[in-house]
Amino acid sequence: MTVDSVQASAGNRWSEPARYIMGVVLLLAGLFVVYIGRSAIPLVISAALLALLVDPIIRFLAGRLRMNKNLAIVITYLFVVAMLLVVPLLLIQPLVEAANFALQIDPSLIIQRLSQIVQSVSTDLQAHQWLASVLNPALDSLLTALNYSTSSAQTPVPAMQMSVADLSSRLGRAMGAVAGFLGPTFSGLASVLFTLLMALQMTLTAGEFKNWFSDLIPPGHGPELSLLFGNIHMTWTGFLRGQIHLMLIVGLVTWVGGFILGLPQAFFLGVIAGFMELIPNVGPVLAAVPAVLIALLFGSTHLAFSHLSFTLVIIGFYTLVQMLENQFLVPKIMGDAVDLPPLIVLIGVIAGAEAFGIMGALLATPMIATGKLIFRYIYGKIMEDTLVAPAVGSKPNQ
Repeated sequence: MTVDSVQASAGNRWSEPARYIMGVVLLLAGLFVVYIGRSAIPLVISAALLALLVDPIIRFLAGRLRMNKNLAIVITYLFVVAMLLVVPLLLIQPLVEAANFALQIDPSLIIQRLSQIVQSVSTDLQAHQWLASVLNPALDSLLTALNYSTSSAQTPVPAMQMSVADLSSRLGRAMGAVAGFLGPTFSGLASVLFTLLMALQMTLTAGEFKNWFSDLIPPGHGPELSLLFGNIHMTWTGFLRGQIHLMLIVGLVTWVGGFILGLPQAFFLGVIAGFMELIPNVGPVLAAVPAVLIALLFGSTHLAFSHLSFTLVIIGFYTLVQMLENQFLVPKIMGDAVDLPPLIVLIGVIAGAEAFGIMGALLATPMIATGKLIFRYIYGKIMEDTLVAPAVGSKPNQ
């Protein structure tokens, strides 16, 4: 480079205020682009998660089995498509059985069971005068409300005569309901298709995107940022892999345990328990609610327990599963991929659900873990710590 070109380059440099102003402009432009494309953000996030999830499989096929990478990508995504087709087919029969089971539930039976339980508890409290004086007013109010609900449910419905206009109106509403069902169905199928296509494109162009992004990193900062991004990648892949393992294990244990105890619809309740693992801390509690209600209403299919005693057994069983998960499964499966206190995770789930809906609740844990890594990196730079990020391959949060 000649002296003239060096002087010209130095003369074209922006001043420090100009760099700050243009940096703010770039930030605002990026936020504006995100705002315009906000409707596509859930699809992009879902595609990125899918690409992260299948990445270890592709690496295994291409590395360990020495398969052509493009062929490994095709085989992996064909497997994903097959799973998307097969799993719903396998769940159709349990869903139909569960729907038929739910349709047989009489609301008056629920109220009757609750009334019997309240009366039983009130009778048992008579032996403890002090406790009865404290709880009986609330139990009497609850019993009065249940009896009122029973009387309201038994009120006969007046006979109605349907005219031609009424028939046309109901037919129009039925057609509108069908259209309202088909619209979201096709929209959901299109979303799944676009998610698969975007995930496939992300996997195919991962190397190009990495090279493009590396060109934006200022000279001298590449190694430490590579360490940071490597740890973020390990956090997300570890979380996704561990989450799937937890879903399978907890769902299987809940199904087998419920079947042994004689819990009706044990398989479907196991599926619910598995899917509820997507919501940390709160999900297992929500999964126990339908199991407790079914145990209270129908009891065990082969154990000689009263409905109330069987309900207590089911509560104890779900509590035991949750304790085993927290004490053994989560530390073993998740490891240090998401090393966060349960209270922080719970607060993050609530805040994420409030701000971004179900997607925010599901991704709150890895987002907080990612924020922790970025915070430690920035804090290390501020404090001029040489160990700003652990090496790739070590535990992320050490």
